Amino acid sequence: MKLLFSSWFGDIVDNRGKEPSDYADVRGIKQFPADFGGGRTATAYMGWGGIVLLSEPYDIVELTYEYARALQASSCAKCFPCRTGTKVIEDILLGILEGRGTAEDLSHLARLCDSVSSNSKCGIGQLGPVALEHALKYFAGDFAKYISGERKRSGFQYPWKMTAPCTSACPTGMDIPLYIEYIKDGNPAGSLSTIREASPMACSLGRACFHPCENNCRRANVDQPLAICKLKRFAWDYEDLRDAEKPANPNKHKRPEKVAMIGAGIASLAAAYYLANKGYRVTIFEKLARSGGAIRTGIPHYRVPNEALDREIAYIVSLGVEIKYGVHFGKDETFKSLRDKGYKVIFLGTGGDLSKKMGADGEDAGYDGFYNGIDILKQVKIGTDPVPKRKRVLVVGGGNTAMDCARTFRRLGSEVIIVYRRTEKELPADPHEVYESKEEGVQYMFLEAPTKIIAQNGKISGLECQTMELGEPDASGRRRPVAVKGSEHVIPADCIISAIGQDCDIFYLKEDPNIKITKWDNPVVHPDTLQSDVADVFAGGDCVTGPLTLVMATGQGRRAAQSILQFLEGKTVAISDEQRVENLIAAIGAYDKKEKVSMPGGWKRQDMPIISHDLKVNSFEEVELGYSQTQAMEEAARCMRCYIVGMASVTSKESGEGK
Repeated sequence: MKLLFSSWFGDIVDNRGKEPSDYADVRGIKQFPADFGGGRTATAYMGWGGIVLLSEPYDIVELTYEYARALQASSCAKCFPCRTGTKVIEDILLGILEGRGTAEDLSHLARLCDSVSSNSKCGIGQLGPVALEHALKYFAGDFAKYISGERKRSGFQYPWKMTAPCTSACPTGMDIPLYIEYIKDGNPAGSLSTIREASPMACSLGRACFHPCENNCRRANVDQPLAICKLKRFAWDYEDLRDAEKPANPNKHKRPEKVAMIGAGIASLAAAYYLANKGYRVTIFEKLARSGGAIRTGIPHYRVPNEALDREIAYIVSLGVEIKYGVHFGKDETFKSLRDKGYKVIFLGTGGDLSKKMGADGEDAGYDGFYNGIDILKQVKIGTDPVPKRKRVLVVGGGNTAMDCARTFRRLGSEVIIVYRRTEKELPADPHEVYESKEEGVQYMFLEAPTKIIAQNGKISGLECQTMELGEPDASGRRRPVAVKGSEHVIPADCIISAIGQDCDIFYLKEDPNIKITKWDNPVVHPDTLQSDVADVFAGGDCVTGPLTLVMATGQGRRAAQSILQFLEGKTVAISDEQRVENLIAAIGAYDKKEKVSMPGGWKRQDMPIISHDLKVNSFEEVELGYSQTQAMEEAARCMRCYIVGMASVTSKESGEGK
């Protein structure tokens, strides 16, 4: 990447004074976009990794001061070096900006930065001063101009965001270090309150989230990542098991405006939670007889029990949310009928409940023993119809739905084999799910691609497959499977489950042609605000992204609620500058798995207690029992509070000079 200057992670590239055609490349940086939105340009960035200059104008001294202010504002004030040191740094930099600085101030600042970095207990103090040190070292001339009075403040904008590697990876933007610290301090209520600022679904996410946060946990550079997901569950369990009084909604129904949510899945429930807490009257329309969406119908009871989900949703309802069941949007209600009834906003939160086709001959023949993955999981979880006893079950697919199907049928007493067309290395399922499936006796057949369903007298008897070999990587980055000629063979079975993916049913969009549709049959919405081309229609979750994760749908529900609030208040629907910086930090990458963290390792991650193996394989009892408070506090104490601050220097087209 060609940049004016970069000291990011100590890799110094200085192109100042050169022609752009002569710029040296900056390695290890994916992107630092110049377009900051609203006709504004980002010319510089400062953060935990150092300094990046994209172009002129910039004011490195003013940027350094504003960044020091952000560090001081972010300090938790629990350790003296950070609390006091960042304040002194801020004050000295202000003096330099105002023409009261001296040359001695620069050496004083360098000593302070080193002291704060060396003696602070969390990321703000340890990592924050790095960029300040780079400014002093590589831009001494800029500071000298301020000290001599030659230069005055530029008055650029400096939006910033405090986050952490784990928080940056979480689609909800949850303040993970803070809720973990509350647990460490013996305050589960404070932890749950923090979690609920970002998501009302601590129960479900604490049990079934695939925790991208843990893949960004800096503790992994020392020993093992924190059990972030399971600590979230602990905070919810602590309140739930004690039947504690939950926070009430002081704004319940204080506003007259009505909002309609379509589908009672996690995206709608999250959006409804935030809007209800602001006093709006929210009604969710659900075609099934129960709410919860994919959590209810697609995640087995042994992972998220129905009873726990019921209590979680009941709390959201208690805040002023109404759920109407048996209402099929597009038939029983439409865009027009809801608008005629006074609904000011319609949020589309319908899920992905159509199974993708395997492409094998006979899959539409209606053979006894052939199931679509999401349909059979729904049948088992809700208990609509008994599932016939099956001896040998083949589950086609390698994702999390395939894992759920396989582990479900092991509990129903079947021999289960997962059939996957790539190798184990390419399995897209969560590694924990793969491990658990094997532990429960699920078998695997890799490099097998289904070609034909084999049946006798209308009943499944086997699956014809071709042996595959891996070729070049495809668009997903995984090596493309290629059929081996003449390798057709039959795998005997009396049941086949297709679990290769889901699609979204958005037939209801035919009513309004102004809502554009992608080539994947998803409504087109703004990627940040989630507003469609029809101003009063927003959408989020699986119907927008395609079937992804619970936490992604939750994050989109929260973001959509923020946009809906702006719309209802007559404001321009747009993300904030802080959210723009948040997106930027996520794009840059807040976690460096190669970073050497100077901290002794060996602090073992707390194992999650589970039920006995017999119960685990022969029943649908919840497998994980949850942490005790002692275990949770011990695990929470492993958190290193890896907070970081990122800041942009932003100029408008009308901005004055700066350098």
